[in-house]
Amino acid sequence: MIRNTLVTMFASAGLVVIATAAPKMEVPEDTIDFGKTVQRVVLTHDFWIKSVGDDTLRITGIEPGCGCTQVPLKDTVLAPGDSTTLRIIFSTGYFLGRVDKRPYIITNASNEKTYLKVSAELAVEPPSYWPVVIKPAVVDVSQFGEQPRRRARFLIENRLDKDLNIQVVDSSLKSFTVEIPEKVKARDSVSGLIIVRKDAVDTEFEESITIEFDDEDRSRYSIPVKRMYLASSGK
Repeated sequence: MIRNTLVTMFASAGLVVIATAAPKMEVPEDTIDFGKTVQRVVLTHDFWIKSVGDDTLRITGIEPGCGCTQVPLKDTVLAPGDSTTLRIIFSTGYFLGRVDKRPYIITNASNEKTYLKVSAELAVEPPSYWPVVIKPAVVDVSQFGEQPRRRARFLIENRLDKDLNIQVVDSSLKSFTVEIPEKVKARDSVSGLIIVRKDAVDTEFEESITIEFDDEDRSRYSIPVKRMYLASSGK
């Protein structure tokens, strides 16, 4: 009865309400803190972009923020309910100390830019005051020749007087998987393992994995992983 009365009131007043479809974008997580790592490596992270409106979302522009950052996008046109990934590829070069980048996305959903937040703390080599040191600083799983090589180990060295829990915070959509213990004891070290995925064995890549510790600062570290593939054809 109430609904019918409201419809009658709008009709008698000569008002017409038309619902129009509109695109809308959602970025569930718009920030990546790569944490501590070294110069002259490549760091990678994938942001998810979702089309949550009721009309087609069109991504009309991507601004990396600087020449050191690339942001390749798989799809630029997303139907309602669809999603895609935008990969941040940050070449650390000779940057030193805290670095912040603000790439942004332009769409037909709004005249305003959607900014992403990318940060890292860079050093020439791991300094003594870091609570944790990763050795080697870059994990190399390159393959030269026919002998398959898919695995490489690294050490996580805890320099603090307390045990630290380890959490992987960025592992999706990589060309490799990572195996890391859940804890490293005080003044001790543990071994981690990088395993190249089967579908990436014949490829070359430069990517990274980001982990976090439960020290007072919730310290993060990114471990660059690179692979060159120069297998002989046997001819």
